[in-house]
Amino acid sequence: MKWFYIISIGAVAAMALSPFVLLPGEMLAGLSDDQGKTVSYGTYAAKVRSVDPATAGDTMSASIQGNVYESLYTYHYLLRPPTVVPQLAQDVPDISPDALVYTFKIKPGVKYHRNPCFGVNPDGSFKTRTLRAEDFVLAFKRIADFHLPTPMSLAFIEDKVKGLKEYSDRTRTYDKGDFRRYDEPFEGVAAPDEFTFQIRLAVPFPQLIYVLAVNNYAPIPREIIDYWLATRDDGNGGREAVPLKERSPQISDFRAAVGTGPYYLSRFVTGGDIVLERNPDFGPSSADPNDSRCFYPGEGMSEDQTNGLLADAGKPLPFVDVNRLMYVAEENPAWSLFVGRITDVSGIPNAVFSQVVSPGRELTDQWAKMGIEMITYTDPAVYWYAFNMDDPVVGKSRSLRQAVSLAFDVNRYVDVLFNGRGKRAVNVIPSVFPDSDKLPASPYARFDLPAAREKMVQARKELEEAGVIQPGQALPRLRLDLGGTDEQERRVAEFTKYMFKRIGLELDIELNDWPTLQEKVENKQCQIYAMGWHADYPDPENFLQLYYSPNIKRGTNNTDYSNPAFDRLYEQAARMLPSPERTQLYARLVDMLNEDCPVVLLTEPVSLVLYHDWVHNYKPHPIGYGFYKCRRLDVQQRQRETGR
Repeated sequence: MKWFYIISIGAVAAMALSPFVLLPGEMLAGLSDDQGKTVSYGTYAAKVRSVDPATAGDTMSASIQGNVYESLYTYHYLLRPPTVVPQLAQDVPDISPDALVYTFKIKPGVKYHRNPCFGVNPDGSFKTRTLRAEDFVLAFKRIADFHLPTPMSLAFIEDKVKGLKEYSDRTRTYDKGDFRRYDEPFEGVAAPDEFTFQIRLAVPFPQLIYVLAVNNYAPIPREIIDYWLATRDDGNGGREAVPLKERSPQISDFRAAVGTGPYYLSRFVTGGDIVLERNPDFGPSSADPNDSRCFYPGEGMSEDQTNGLLADAGKPLPFVDVNRLMYVAEENPAWSLFVGRITDVSGIPNAVFSQVVSPGRELTDQWAKMGIEMITYTDPAVYWYAFNMDDPVVGKSRSLRQAVSLAFDVNRYVDVLFNGRGKRAVNVIPSVFPDSDKLPASPYARFDLPAAREKMVQARKELEEAGVIQPGQALPRLRLDLGGTDEQERRVAEFTKYMFKRIGLELDIELNDWPTLQEKVENKQCQIYAMGWHADYPDPENFLQLYYSPNIKRGTNNTDYSNPAFDRLYEQAARMLPSPERTQLYARLVDMLNEDCPVVLLTEPVSLVLYHDWVHNYKPHPIGYGFYKCRRLDVQQRQRETGR
């Protein structure tokens, strides 16, 4: 199916000849309000699932939320390996001798962005208020709320924070619209005073600081609940109470996404345009004039100085006033916008890859002369095809899962479908993690068709013994769900069907948009599905918890893998500080997964990103979010080159 790509390349070539290109209608909307402002233009390809930090669990939602909400901690923008630094916390926490009580001091004077929930000034402008420790207490209560779908954020803390289950059980006795449950005590979280937040753990949890750098745990002001969730417009300029039965506890209206971050959502259309505007109240307070979150970092890696990434050291953030993002599901239209010098940053479609990137993985002279720059980085992520271990076919035969792993030619998959942008994953832990070389590679993470066919003989016996098929009966057709609907996903589908067919497995493919696939996975409606995991923090435990059986009901263990021996070992390792002994336990856990094959290991992605040379301070972060504030644009240069 080359025709679509051929047409798109022709359009791209034509656009590249002219510096003046008409903006799409979506980007024209509201441009009159952008006069005199620095505006960044971009696209996004996967629908944002949630604007509520408690309910998010996908990277697309996190990439937007991270610019609106802030957490106690974040990651340093420039330092590698990823380094956790205070954000809303003043410093590192005070930890009790038994490592069960963490006490955090909150930065004073931090303001939320202005919102009607805080009231209205005489001139009609919205009020704001400063951050309080009790806002973190409410955030944790919402994550523990029985009535909120919070499987991802809950999974990290459910068996760690003291009294969480008891609080959750109490919320269950309330109607979903009765927010008095947030007045109930929660033993594990407290605000002793306005600037002190405390967490009490049931067991030691060395990864807690990493978890608190995830935006799921961002503070939530109670005014949001009382204004946006408990009341609504009455049609006469006032507010009226929403009946209990009609209330939803989830923040779904983008106007209710109220954070302390550098931007607020001024427009949000699901599958449409998203606009992030500067929060005028973002900045250091008089109580903390050197608040590091409000200034561009002054330290980085040795190459950052050479690459100009420290030229803005110490300058106030953010540099960009408005970020306009347009939903473009297909990669070729998004590419056309970039080459037409409408958007600032872009990936590279497969169809034009060889024209843009040399065999040595350098930007070709043709594109470099157009003022385009390229950056290459490896995400701490692993992509896979996951098996539903409760499925009566794929869950009943380990040999079948091993056979599929052996039959899948991952290197060819990467080369043919992704222009070599990826490396074969050899276990479930990213190779960029420290000590990953001490973790065993799966014996099935290799292409070996004869061995795969031998495994299929054993798989047939296992399925006969389980009563799934009768002797001599054909193997059932299998079903794979993919998380995309574009031409690239169709190519992936055809390639995968061919891989399965070579060992006698017929495969049906269903194409879904990303939110639909997530919903189907959560509802256990998939047999095999394309998924993966991007690190929330740089510890193998973050990936191993995906196979811990108590996390089945919490949503992070979506393969429904259950192994009592794995669970016991995981619980032991998860409570240990970094050490050679813990690494040895991690190796044993990885070895169990290697043998059981709950997933077909595919790739660790390698990303090549292009940006116009009017974009400065562009350094993708492997884990953290919320760094739009660090990006700077030379608007005069862009004006000269594009006419806008």
